[in-house]
Amino acid sequence: MATLVIIRGNSGSGKTSLAEALQHHYGRKTLVISQDNVRRTMLKETVEPGNLSIGLTEAIARFGHAEDLLVIVEGFYEADIYGEMLVQLHQLFAPRVYAYYYDIPFEETVKRHATRSKRADFTPEDMKRWWKEKDYLGWAEEVLLSAELSLEATVQLICQAIEHS
Repeated sequence: MATLVIIRGNSGSGKTSLAEALQHHYGRKTLVISQDNVRRTMLKETVEPGNLSIGLTEAIARFGHAEDLLVIVEGFYEADIYGEMLVQLHQLFAPRVYAYYYDIPFEETVKRHATRSKRADFTPEDMKRWWKEKDYLGWAEEVLLSAELSLEATVQLICQAIEHS
């Protein structure tokens, strides 16, 4: 049965690492849709209402649903710009929807960003400019992830939710 996992949060919070760890755990039949890849790499889009990455992300996720995949949508996905698309995906995949938001302090995202291979792509000043405090979707399914939760513990938390529902 098609399943949707949404991983959101500010830049440097750990979304990509978590999505990659989940894909490694589940292997085949897992589709990771990375906002950075779709918006920046594939389309060279900016973050603004109506940008082309919104429709492309939804189309790729719909493909994953049609193919009965575990679809992992990961990225900043600001609620005011991408929220409607996420609601559409929520309706499509329901009841197999799991949403997670990295609710961690700015200072922690800067520390995490400093350990990444793409740390030179943007600065802490850029991260501060982009920062959105508590950009929740407000869904009952949305689980807030704290800085204290390790990557391994977060993977385990999500796997348990998926496998026990």
